[in-house]
Amino acid sequence: MKKLYLSLFVAAFFSLAAQAQDISSSADKRINLLTRVMATELQLNEAEFIKLRSLNRERILKSDEIATLYSADATVMAAKMKEVEDNFDKQFTAILNPVQLAAYTNYKHANEDANLTAAQTEKPEKAKPVATNEKKIK
Repeated sequence: MKKLYLSLFVAAFFSLAAQAQDISSSADKRINLLTRVMATELQLNEAEFIKLRSLNRERILKSDEIATLYSADATVMAAKMKEVEDNFDKQFTAILNPVQLAAYTNYKHANEDANLTAAQTEKPEKAKPVATNEKKIK
């Protein structure tokens, strides 16, 4: 009887441990895509790629969790997201050489511009009249 309970306990333990490590396929796809793009842009070696993938995994999972927990409070969510991004930047920049660090700075700025453009297209402002200076041809 003790062996049965012990077997059930061990099976339950490993089952829960496996579920804790399981992430959604969409999160895994985002992690892989982001890591591949960044590794290509920054010309990372294999060891740096592995570290980046680990950092991206941590960042995306935490961001997803924050988005779920604080969806009702945009200010708290923004503060928590900034904290996650700052932590990521601190850990990631520690493994980069100076050339990669410069490339990462350019990469971040390019993506910030893209994110701003995407945000502007999602919430279009009211159309403003455009002044035209048309000359009549005689």
